[in-house]
Amino acid sequence: MDLAFASCQGDPRFDRQSVIHLTGDALPPTYFHNLSTAQIESMRHIHYHSGLQHNPGLTLAEHELKTNYQISGLTHGRGAGVCVWVESLQVFFGFGKMDVYLSSQYAEGTCQYGVILGHENQHVAINTRVYRKYRALMERALLRDRRIPTKGNPLSVQSMAQGKAMIARLINGLTNPLYERFKREVVSENAKIDTIANYKRTQALCKEW
Repeated sequence: MDLAFASCQGDPRFDRQSVIHLTGDALPPTYFHNLSTAQIESMRHIHYHSGLQHNPGLTLAEHELKTNYQISGLTHGRGAGVCVWVESLQVFFGFGKMDVYLSSQYAEGTCQYGVILGHENQHVAINTRVYRKYRALMERALLRDRRIPTKGNPLSVQSMAQGKAMIARLINGLTNPLYERFKREVVSENAKIDTIANYKRTQALCKEW
């Protein structure tokens, strides 16, 4: 046992950046051309029945947040409690899918195809921009918040079980609110271009939809 932790005094040789790691990224889009407009509309559960208001494209972006951490502890001595700290914290925040569906009814190189592609690429850009904003916020929060105990700044608790519960709450309290904000913002930003008015404006650029 390392007696330097007998009173939960931190070891200054350990820094937070060697313990806390955030992984994940935005993904480049994968394009699919094998579905009809009707099939794409059935996937997104939105049906506009006017001829100028079909939805011949769809971007499906799936993201997730996962945490994995290992905890160590050292008894104070004589039942006085336990010093606990995070040995490693891995947080994954990123996309697992960025799939773009373009209606098979419009051939590559046509006016319609170009309009659909441009609209869906806007969704890809929105997803990427909002993601990078919140990834930076999450990384900053994890590295700057001194409440997450490391070997350089251990936490004094009554038991390992209490320490594990407290550390879980601390990590979730930092990451989950940011992830919820990200999900709300990515939906609201995408909704700004998925309007009937915008569909009419862009589809007016081509004939024979």
